[in-house]
Amino acid sequence: MPWDPFEELREFEKRMNRLFREFFERGMTALPGGRSDLIPYRRGLGMELGIREPYTDIQETDKEIILTAEMPGIKKSDIKINTTEDSIEISAETRREEKEEKKGFVRRERGYSGYYRRYTLPSKVDPDKARATYNNGVLEIRLPKTEIKKGRNIKVE
Repeated sequence: MPWDPFEELREFEKRMNRLFREFFERGMTALPGGRSDLIPYRRGLGMELGIREPYTDIQETDKEIILTAEMPGIKKSDIKINTTEDSIEISAETRREEKEEKKGFVRRERGYSGYYRRYTLPSKVDPDKARATYNNGVLEIRLPKTEIKKGRNIKVE
């Protein structure tokens, strides 16, 4: 049978499809020599690592930016917020460990889950005046704007 370059391409496509399928099913460890610890979070892979993106709304008013994030199951003390004049980063993590000892066996269970999200803000804010509240699993952050831009009429010449 003569050599068929298109058959080679079809085989290459099958191998690439299998590689991508394994990558997205099992994460970075599916790659030869892959290490999932090199990339702590990527969209779509976070669930297997226990990290999720909170559902978030960002509202901009004339005076402030209001960010609301749903983060159920998190204690207020476990939330970390870092903000600059043009970005905000939200993270939270919880760990649990259960241990049961009975005669003849020991059972241990450990769990980890968390949230992470970073945003570029639509306007410059004053990070020193930012305020955050957490109630019933909903985090609200109010970021006052530093420059309140007012509209101006322009005369057409």
